Amino acid sequence: MEPIFPLLRLPENVILKVIKNWSMVPLLEFSLISSKTKNIAASLGIEADDVCITISRVVDVTVYCRYFAMSLTFYNDSVDQDALIHLDSNQPISAYSVYERRTVRSSTPFSFNNWLDHIKTVFCYSKPPRLFFFPGNEQFEMKSLKNVIKSVNQLYVSGENTEFRGREFLEHFKNPNELTLGRNLFGEACEVQKYLIRNYRSIRFEDDVSLDDMLLVNSERVDFSCTISQKQFNQFLKHWIRGSNPRLQYMNLSIDTTDLVNGIVYLKGIRCIEMSEDIR
Repeated sequence: MEPIFPLLRLPENVILKVIKNWSMVPLLEFSLISSKTKNIAASLGIEADDVCITISRVVDVTVYCRYFAMSLTFYNDSVDQDALIHLDSNQPISAYSVYERRTVRSSTPFSFNNWLDHIKTVFCYSKPPRLFFFPGNEQFEMKSLKNVIKSVNQLYVSGENTEFRGREFLEHFKNPNELTLGRNLFGEACEVQKYLIRNYRSIRFEDDVSLDDMLLVNSERVDFSCTISQKQFNQFLKHWIRGSNPRLQYMNLSIDTTDLVNGIVYLKGIRCIEMSEDIR
């Protein structure tokens, strides 16, 4: 039987020359035709740098390659908006290409799990993805999220989530390399401290922090987005010089410079050398 797609009548080496310059969505669509086209597309060896999954009222999967990106949306056509959705079900679903503004369909019915496995295979990605939770995600059943996504490299929990839902995220995805916690996620400061003390590679906290919070940090990289006082900065710096936070290599802070005069308050009691503008 003659192939429906004329391209498939060509030798495989010629097919590879044709498709190697395609953008990501056409290449994905080609890979969805059959097992043969899937293997041909994967043989290009295009390696994704990152895969990001965003859970809100829909599920977005964005694949980043060196020069290109592809974003697919799932469950944007759910009929019953109140029904609980299980990502690990075998229910066939379609994907919508955000950049191409059209639906992407597979030749055989694909569940979300099938889509994710196929994307990872075609774009040679085997690492844990980044996972973001934003408002509206309550319709997705938590255990099924864990079953499909398994582990994550980076976890972002928006402060707009309820405290209960936030705890669910952190309970099911326990060991990310990087963690971001949004504002007003927990009612008690001691709850936040449980995560500040863990040895992540990187942690970002988008709410107010005390000096005690800062001294508990056990990550290599830290980002506190809320402004801290001059006194608090000075106290932390003195503790750090004396040996606190031994794993800390990099910290990004927001400071209030309203009353800043040549750094005197921030560096009070700390031996330092002032550099000239030319050296800076």
